[in-house]
Amino acid sequence: MRALARLTYLRAGIVLGITAVVLVAATYLASGVFDRVEPFDISDPDSEGVEASAAFESVTGRAAEPGVLLLVSGDGGDRQASASTAARALRSLPGIAAVSSPVSDPSLISADGTRSLVLGYLDEGASRVEVGDAVDDRFESTPGVLAGGTAVAAYQVGLRSENDTRELEIYAAPVLLALLLLVFSTVVAAMLPLVVAGLSILMTFAALRLITEIDSIDLFALQTVTGLGVGLAIDYSLFILARYRQEVQSDASYERAHLRVLQTAGRTVAFSSLTVATALIALVVFPQPFLHSTGIAGALTAIFAGLTALLVLPAILALLGASVNRFAIQPKPIGDPISEAGGFWRRLPRLVCRRPVPAILAGAITMLLLSSQALGIELTTPDARELPEDESARLVADSLSDFPDVAPTQLFAVVPASAADGTGLRASIESVEGVTAVEGPKPLASGSLQVFVSADADPLSAAGQDLVDEVRDRLPDGSLLGGRAAEQADQRSSIYGFAPVVIAIVVITNLLLLAAMTRSLVLPVLAVLVNLLTVAASLGAVVLVFTTEWGAALVGTDVQSGIDLSVPVIAFAIGFGLSTDYGIFVFARIREERASARTEEVAIVEGVAATGRLITASAVLLGVAVGAFVFSDLVIVKEFAVAIAFAVLLDATVVRALLIPAMLRLLGRRAWWPGRSPPPAG
Repeated sequence: MRALARLTYLRAGIVLGITAVVLVAATYLASGVFDRVEPFDISDPDSEGVEASAAFESVTGRAAEPGVLLLVSGDGGDRQASASTAARALRSLPGIAAVSSPVSDPSLISADGTRSLVLGYLDEGASRVEVGDAVDDRFESTPGVLAGGTAVAAYQVGLRSENDTRELEIYAAPVLLALLLLVFSTVVAAMLPLVVAGLSILMTFAALRLITEIDSIDLFALQTVTGLGVGLAIDYSLFILARYRQEVQSDASYERAHLRVLQTAGRTVAFSSLTVATALIALVVFPQPFLHSTGIAGALTAIFAGLTALLVLPAILALLGASVNRFAIQPKPIGDPISEAGGFWRRLPRLVCRRPVPAILAGAITMLLLSSQALGIELTTPDARELPEDESARLVADSLSDFPDVAPTQLFAVVPASAADGTGLRASIESVEGVTAVEGPKPLASGSLQVFVSADADPLSAAGQDLVDEVRDRLPDGSLLGGRAAEQADQRSSIYGFAPVVIAIVVITNLLLLAAMTRSLVLPVLAVLVNLLTVAASLGAVVLVFTTEWGAALVGTDVQSGIDLSVPVIAFAIGFGLSTDYGIFVFARIREERASARTEEVAIVEGVAATGRLITASAVLLGVAVGAFVFSDLVIVKEFAVAIAFAVLLDATVVRALLIPAMLRLLGRRAWWPGRSPPPAG
């Protein structure tokens, strides 16, 4: 940090000159990142369902399930003529291998006879998004025809997600600037965190654009970058700026203040960015492109936010000097008003230290009550129901219940011909509860057999998952079962299988980094325990919000039957990393105070007082940056926003104000064992 301080102070102009060159290159690369990302994909490429689809496509040249559904309205002959016209138009589009219409399949006519479905099957290897784009464009203005299905839904979800990424943080920027003005009271200081955020996000986008040349990056990763990038950049800038203004006030030399800032707040920011990055990079263990690329993007976001705050921001401060306090909106001292805070943030930790047991009970009960809401959580996967009600794919999905002869769950199996007794296999599958029809076995060109199974269960429900297990038990060895319900079962199994490994990586790496930072073996264990509690409470909050009428109305969506399968995974990685982030700031300041404080209690009180308002302000700003995505049109994005925002706010209030001070007070000097940090003078 001493070398970094010299570089950013004595060579500030050179540092900013290099930054300008990097900025130009990053802008050029980042401009094409939206065109290179892939749609939401949480399937395990090695799962049985994916292998079944690949096996079927390789033999038939088309997908086993329709990727396009056209809902055609009209009465009698008009409806039939419209359906035939729509079928011909769909068949002419690139990427469509086969089309099925009511002419050949009467089950595609609604119960009241006023609507019909036209099904489109994609070519082998066709891009769902490209086909969905073509279908949406072709039928968007066609009277009486609505386009839906997985291909159209994927395109519309991607379009909504891209708009969210571009627009929501723009809308959040004025709110963040207003809050920063309240924190720093000067225009120049308030603008700097937003500058750091913009630089770090742009560089992360550029890095992701390069990565797309060798690996796929999911669209949701870009939303992770914008939300988390703004939050972390503001977080780190806030701590650097706050300490800088404090040191400048107490030291006549700007150079000494510069050095002191990087040796204290700079060191803390470096450890913080590493802990957040390691928590997120653990997601690459998952084989799902969605989680894999989110881990890469999140880790890069934390690294670039930390580097920008440690290199670019100090160089800017070196050139600004006293001008960092220019354009004050009200008279304030040069020193940091947050770090100098007394009042509430000194009285509260003093009260907690005097009554540690009641404080622990109050905090723990609050967190446990929220955590209990996550018990028995239902997990699901995104589909057209993620979209708002005015999107055509959502309207088509909602209308399928009006077609009683179209089974909600449709499965297909590829069965080795040598292992199957056709008559016995069909009878065995028909005996499964919920199965309404079995078609086949029919021979495939590869020598295998194909079997199609229809059932009346919702494919994403518990009954649908049980059905998959039952059918798989009836199939001969070597068979492959696919379909939407099978994919859901495979996704759940895959995530459950890899989750323990990811949790172990996150916990162990955070333990090691915290031990290196605090020089204690006790504090890392304490931090991990409260972090796990924070993540559990945030997931409970998500369940409470999205599965109750009042909560769903609050975030502008319908009541959900379950939470997206990926949300607990992402919430764990990000929530755990951010909780450790705030823990590092508190522990570092208390450790610093122990060198001069008379007692352990005084060190705790002064450490919390010095960081209390700062961490609260930081949490509010990060909560706004990430929480802005609650205004997204996509339910999965709303769930992600609520989970992270709750984790941050709970950690900055209940954990840092009650649990941590109380636990440190009870542990006393034992909390710092076996570190060499000097004990309090008293």
